Amino acid sequence: MASLLHLHFIFLNAFLLISPAISNNCSSSPAPISGNTHFVDCTDLPSLKSSLHWTYNSTNSTLSIAFVAPLPSSDGWISWGINPIKPSMIGTQCLIAFKASNGSMIVNTYNLTSYTSITQTDKLLFKVLNSKAEYSNGVMQILATLVLPSNMTTVNQVWQVGPTVKDGSPVAHKFDLDNLKSKSTLNLITSSGGDGKNATAPVLAGGDGQSDNKTGGSSRIWSNNTSFYVFIMFLGVLFF
Repeated sequence: MASLLHLHFIFLNAFLLISPAISNNCSSSPAPISGNTHFVDCTDLPSLKSSLHWTYNSTNSTLSIAFVAPLPSSDGWISWGINPIKPSMIGTQCLIAFKASNGSMIVNTYNLTSYTSITQTDKLLFKVLNSKAEYSNGVMQILATLVLPSNMTTVNQVWQVGPTVKDGSPVAHKFDLDNLKSKSTLNLITSSGGDGKNATAPVLAGGDGQSDNKTGGSSRIWSNNTSFYVFIMFLGVLFF
């Protein structure tokens, strides 16, 4: 009987240990395509069936993100960016990902200066340490690590999806309600991961920073309570 109780206790502790590690705060939006890329936080974005998976490290002011959204068409594009002034399209500095004519994935940086045109540029408010795009089963994602100003505690994020790319340039998106409300403020401090001082930025595979990954995966939002469950498991093994 004691052996049976011992076995049940070990299984229970194993379940408690594993569950927080694979929990996902995003309930309905797509999970990151790369199953080996881990983020501390996840946010269901209020429009375009999209989600943002992210890790913020306040020590070096880095923000690592995976923006995930379904494409409106097979040759469409997705975008995620930061507006340094307010949550609005004009003034947003963003990353736009799409599939090139040769099938490779491309991530470019743009400054959105008007509703009718965009300007590709490398001069942004934030430094892009690395970036890549992935695509699988109609869903595309942008993975990137950014260096933010050290005093930035909130981010005015703007995201979007578009129907197609022409001559290497994204064609204007729709102006439906879902497209127009694709903006919000992201609080980097009051996240489920705390202040993020010990958070480690996810490592993006691929030397050129771009990838066409055809394999699916699931997001793993790592819990800060893992050590507690390890301690509980230790007690179970010690006293049974």
